[in-house]
Amino acid sequence: MGIKNTFSAYFVTSIIKLGLAGLIVLLINVGFAIGGINHHLLLPANEPIKKAETIQNEVVHADSIDFSSIPPELDYAIFNKKTSEMIKSNLSRRNKEKAKEAFQNPSKEKMSSFIRYDSKNETILIYYNLKVQFANAEWRKAFPNPGVWLTSLSILFYMIYLVWSIRSFSQVIIQENQKLIKVARKIEEKDLNIEFPHVRFNEYKDVMGAMESLSEALVKSIQKEIQVTDSKAEQISYLIHDIKIPLTVIKGNVELLKVMAADDMKENFTDIMNSIQQVEQYIQEVIDINLNNKQINMQKEEVAINDFMDKLKAEIRSLSNNIIVEDFTDKETSLFIDANLLIRAINNIILNGMERTPQDEKVQLIIKQDNDCIQFLIIDKGPGFSEEALKKGTELFYTENEGRTNNSHYGLGLTFTENIVKQHEGRMILSNNANHSGEVLVELPVLIREKG
Repeated sequence: MGIKNTFSAYFVTSIIKLGLAGLIVLLINVGFAIGGINHHLLLPANEPIKKAETIQNEVVHADSIDFSSIPPELDYAIFNKKTSEMIKSNLSRRNKEKAKEAFQNPSKEKMSSFIRYDSKNETILIYYNLKVQFANAEWRKAFPNPGVWLTSLSILFYMIYLVWSIRSFSQVIIQENQKLIKVARKIEEKDLNIEFPHVRFNEYKDVMGAMESLSEALVKSIQKEIQVTDSKAEQISYLIHDIKIPLTVIKGNVELLKVMAADDMKENFTDIMNSIQQVEQYIQEVIDINLNNKQINMQKEEVAINDFMDKLKAEIRSLSNNIIVEDFTDKETSLFIDANLLIRAINNIILNGMERTPQDEKVQLIIKQDNDCIQFLIIDKGPGFSEEALKKGTELFYTENEGRTNNSHYGLGLTFTENIVKQHEGRMILSNNANHSGEVLVELPVLIREKG
C-alpha cells in the first residue's frame, strides 16, 4: 500500500503545497520589485540618496537653486533662507508639513527623512524613506508605499488559497469519514447487504477491514440467532405435543365422569372443562406471540382504576389467601387497557412469586401512582433472582430450574407478561430488594385527559 497512501503523507503533502504557495508569492514580490527597478517603473530604496548626491556640488556653489537641474525622481521642498518661505515643492501635503518643521527646527529627529543642501540664498530638503517607490511622481503621491500594497495583495491571495486548501482537505476527510459512518450504520441496522467502498488512506482501510470482519461476525450471529429461533420452534412443537396428550386424557375422563356424576356435581365438571379450554387458549396465544411474532388482538377501552382494582383483587383472592394487596391509587384515575389481558399478565407475576415464596410467608402487591403512570410492585419472600434470571427472566422458555422436573411452568409466564405490558406502552423491570427478595415492577401510563 505504501506510505504515500497514508493520512500522514497526505497531511505533509498539503503542508508542503502551502509552503510552496507561500514561496511562490514571495518570489512574485521579489520579481516584481526587481523587474520594476530594471524597467524604471520603481526606484530602489537608496535611489533618492544617489540622485541627491548628483546635484550637491551645483547647489552648494550657486546663489539660487535651478529647478530644472533637480532630477524628476526626487521629492523635495525649496525654502528662502531670509523669509523661511517655501518657494517650490513636489511633496505631498503631509510631507510638506514635515519639511517645514525640519527647516525651522533642523534637529536630528526632524531631519531623519530629509537630505539638506544649502545654496547662498536658498535651502533644499530632499525627502527619502529607504523603501521602493514608483518612479513616476504622480504615482508616488497616490501610492507612497507600493511595497505595502503588493504585500497586502499577496497576503490576501495567499489567505484565499489557504482557505481553499483547508476546505479541500476537510472535504476529503469528511468524504472518507462518511464512508465509514455509512458502513457502521448498516452494521448497526443489521443490514447484511453491505457494500464496502474503496477508501483512500491506509488508516481508513484498516478500519474498513475491521468493519468487514465485524460484518462477517454479524452474519454469523444472525445465522446463529436463526438457529436458536428454529430450536425454540422445535421446543414449542415438543411442548405442544407433551401438553396436549395429558390434556386430552384429562378432558376425556372429565367428560366421562360428568356423564356418570350426579346432577349437583355436573356444574363442577363444567368448571373443570372451562379451565382446561382456557389453558389450551393461553398456550396457543403465547405460541402465536413468540413464535410467529404476532401481537395479541387486544380490546382496549377506558377503565376506571377503582373498577380495575376491584376485578384484580377478586382474581387475586381466587388464587390464594397468601397475597397482601396495598392499594394507593387515586380513584379518579382511568386507564386505557384490555383489563382481562392485563389481569392475566399481573397474575402470572404473582404466581411466579408464590412459587418462590415459602408457605408461611406472603406475597406483596403494592399499587402506587403519580401524575403520569401507575405502578404494580410484586414482592416475593423467596431467595431473589439470580444474575442470569435478571438478564434472561423474560426470555421464552427461560427457567431457573434447568431440569424442569419440579417446576409447574415452562418459562412462558414472564415472556407473555412483558409482551402484554409493552403493548400497553409500559415496561417491566426485574430486581432484588434490600432483603434479597425478588421484585417485579410493572409500570403503565395513566389516561391523561385534556383540560377544557
